Amino acid sequence: MKNQETMLWEDFIGKRLLLVALSLGLLTHGIIVYFTLPQTYDAFVHIFFADHYSRFWFEPWEYRWYTGFLTVSYPPLVHQVVAFLGKLFPFKIAFAIFAIVVYEALIIGVYRFTKMFYDKRTAGVAAILAVVLSSLVETLHVYGQVPTLTGLALLLNSIPFLYQYLKSSDSRYLVLSLAFIAVVVSSHHVTAIFGMVFFIAPTMLMALVDWKESLAKERLFGKFIPQLLLVAWKKKVEILLFGIIAIVLAVGLIFPYWYWSRTDPINQVSIPHGSRDNFLEVTSSGLVFYIIPLLLILALLPAISFLITRHKRHLGWAVSFFLCLLLGSGGTTPLPKLMLGETAFNILTLDRFGFWASIIAIPYLSHFLVSFLAGPVRHYWVGKFGETSHFLLSGLSGFSYLLFIIYIFHLASFRPLQPREVKIEPILNFLNRDDHMRWRYLTLGFGDQMAWLSANTLAATIDGNYHSARRLPEMTTRAVERLENAKYLFEEGMASLTDFLTDAEKYQLKYVFSNDQYYDPLLFYTGWNRTIRLENGIMVWEKGNISTIQPIQPKEIHPFLKMAWGILPFTTVVVALLLTFLYLFQFKKSQTELISPEKVERYPKPVIFLSAWMPFLIFSGFLTYLIYEMLLVDQRKDPESTVYAFYDNLDFQRFEEAFSFFKPGPEYSLDQYLLEKSVKDGGLLPSYAKLNQLDIDTLELGEDRIKYQVNTTWRTSLGPRYLEEEFALEKNENHWSIIPPKLELEIPENQVISYDYTLFKKMGKRAISAFPTVKDDRIKKPFAAFYQANLVEREGLTFVTGELINADNNPITIALRAEVTFENDSLAIFYPERKMHYNLAPKATTFFEIPLAKDSSQVYPIQSITLKAETDVTERGYIRGIRTGFEIKEENSDSYFLEIEMENPLTTEITIPGVLIAERDSLGRIIHIALETHPRSIRSGLGTSFRVELEKKALESIVVEDIPIFLQINGQERSLIVKSWNSAQNIQLLPHSFISPEIYLQ
Repeated sequence: MKNQETMLWEDFIGKRLLLVALSLGLLTHGIIVYFTLPQTYDAFVHIFFADHYSRFWFEPWEYRWYTGFLTVSYPPLVHQVVAFLGKLFPFKIAFAIFAIVVYEALIIGVYRFTKMFYDKRTAGVAAILAVVLSSLVETLHVYGQVPTLTGLALLLNSIPFLYQYLKSSDSRYLVLSLAFIAVVVSSHHVTAIFGMVFFIAPTMLMALVDWKESLAKERLFGKFIPQLLLVAWKKKVEILLFGIIAIVLAVGLIFPYWYWSRTDPINQVSIPHGSRDNFLEVTSSGLVFYIIPLLLILALLPAISFLITRHKRHLGWAVSFFLCLLLGSGGTTPLPKLMLGETAFNILTLDRFGFWASIIAIPYLSHFLVSFLAGPVRHYWVGKFGETSHFLLSGLSGFSYLLFIIYIFHLASFRPLQPREVKIEPILNFLNRDDHMRWRYLTLGFGDQMAWLSANTLAATIDGNYHSARRLPEMTTRAVERLENAKYLFEEGMASLTDFLTDAEKYQLKYVFSNDQYYDPLLFYTGWNRTIRLENGIMVWEKGNISTIQPIQPKEIHPFLKMAWGILPFTTVVVALLLTFLYLFQFKKSQTELISPEKVERYPKPVIFLSAWMPFLIFSGFLTYLIYEMLLVDQRKDPESTVYAFYDNLDFQRFEEAFSFFKPGPEYSLDQYLLEKSVKDGGLLPSYAKLNQLDIDTLELGEDRIKYQVNTTWRTSLGPRYLEEEFALEKNENHWSIIPPKLELEIPENQVISYDYTLFKKMGKRAISAFPTVKDDRIKKPFAAFYQANLVEREGLTFVTGELINADNNPITIALRAEVTFENDSLAIFYPERKMHYNLAPKATTFFEIPLAKDSSQVYPIQSITLKAETDVTERGYIRGIRTGFEIKEENSDSYFLEIEMENPLTTEITIPGVLIAERDSLGRIIHIALETHPRSIRSGLGTSFRVELEKKALESIVVEDIPIFLQINGQERSLIVKSWNSAQNIQLLPHSFISPEIYLQ
């Protein structure tokens, strides 16, 4: 009777704790998720997929990313449900509503999952723990991985039915279990696949041990395993029936996905992921992918280890838990790579294993918490140390963990995960007018918001945010996830971006929406022009002479598979809901309650002490460290720390913080610092650069004064740049300060500078009409001509070099390409990259150099070459203005050493002064071209000089004359125009400078 009363009381407590957990989940995640959603990694990607199904439910071909891909490459259920809700609510709200519903289902799943292990009171505590478990909070509010949570929620609800089916052989439990498994498969295939290993298999072992109670008494390395096999043989029908049907569902429900994987396998260079790092070396990756999701598990690891190894019914869970912990450690040890194999290791994101370990640990965490708060551990602690000690330790541990969870909710504030929010309405307006959607676009500096933009327009981008669907060789041959964040992927990222910007015609890429000026130099020197700055601050870059999008034949799949993909996954939700209601109102009342009889009355003393103190020590220590890092670190405790902190603030353009490192004094104010910085800085460094490396050499050393030479390496979109600066530091009251450098001010001779700009304006459509441009409004193609075109072989590579002129009276933009026919009749197209001036003023000339291979392994016998130039009238980019001159200061057998002088007569600064340098042979033929830029800007009315080393290539190069080069301009064949050369002048310069002020847009 007493035992029955205890069970009734625990049933009462457990159900109410579940209601509390559901309420807390709704009040916390339900309110916060809408606001954290824009900062997550994956939310907008899933919204994009949902938008696809909203528009084209039964058509899996999505043309808006990567020139097209099949959406059958990802299970559709989550996206289809959000698409359905999107008919009633805006997509952000629809996604947030679905995420809340999934999280509530997950809380219920955790409650039912824990009942397999312990009593209902423990299950109720587990449900509350699921609301605040750091791994779940991070998955939703940092990653936005709602499909992962959906699969997990349904898997946890399915497992108890499987457990009861194996114990009772009641087929109704089998149907219920498989119904939820079907939803898991349709939501997230990875959870379904690994769930079979880490969740289904341990559930089966637990059910077999509980069914045959005598099995738990056998010795593990004695009769246990043989007896377990005998028990499994007796239950072979149930096991095989579940396994076969589950496999049929896994294959059948998402068969188009498996068919796509087989017929169009992923063949690309592995993309680096922080979860594969060595967390001892890359501590930031360790924090995000291991410490944050697993800190509570690590803090209570002694209690978890004791409980999970206490009985043989937990054996499968123990193996899964420790294996997931190990695999989740990434590259910290070589074991995960050895166990998974190199291919799987480089494909999988290993943080998911740590995530699953945290889920497996929930029942054990909850049991210890119940015991510590109101069970045997509490009685022991109070009896030994008193009520006050227990109260303080519980309160402080809980409070520190609460602060830790708040930190995760606001992680994006401490460590920005995305760029600032971009208002997409001006971009949508731009794409919707003047047929701009007939070309592809590219976003730069948008973060994952690029997927949100795609979800709101039918315009196509060459980029995308789902790397499994990438098939473009410029992406798959490099470790580049997406072009949008190329600068964070170093050389490979910028190389891939350069390919697309240079070969824009290949993919009909005409517009770039830039939210990051870092890319401006690369855009300019690859032939792009600024068109308009939108109301949201986004700069629109445009490339001329780009043809409209050509129709692409979509990859077809059988119509029956299309129908199945649109119907079957969504049907699994309907079936699961109907069966759930049937179970709750009919079947459950007549069934034995799923409650484990297992009780743990005593814990070893070391487990009690470690598990009691470690949460408080770890969480309070973690928070103390964060506070220390943010507020209490003395960045001026020594001279090197002072220099490093100063450059860190400069790199992120925190100029007021950088100024605080200078020696205070009335003669050097913040206004003076900012004024001097605006005068002397600018240009490629540091305005368009990110600090990559900093080295310090000591020049003078004293007790209270030191002088350093600081050597910095900067990453720019044009490649690495190096800078040397000297700093003197002085110690004052135990703090080091930088002595403000003396500014060597250059003053223009004239107080007023004038310059006559000739600006051009294309009127476009002169009638206000939505109809296409009429013939009378079209401008004739401007005339250009080739002075020379040469096929040059040097250093095992082949180049086309030459010179052309704008012979028109209007400024022009030129699209130049070399179409090469090889001896095997194959055709390849090459572009000049940066070594050309794409915009020419009337009668201006430019050199050009087109590489016909990236390395010697790509050189093939050439049959003929056709140089094709397309011209159009432009309004932008043609002003050079800058006066240049040079002198050969030194010359040896390998190089020329040039002193280049540049003067700025314009009324605005020259942001990146640059020159094209051409080396000619004795016959005046251009052998090679170099683009050289100066790291600092040139103010109006001033000049500068800098030295350049130009390698000699003329003597070691061969001009091939037996391969014909055909010339075409605007589709018409042309011949070379004869031009006389000064044979004594084998070096020639042309100014090629970037002007940041938007004088063309005024």
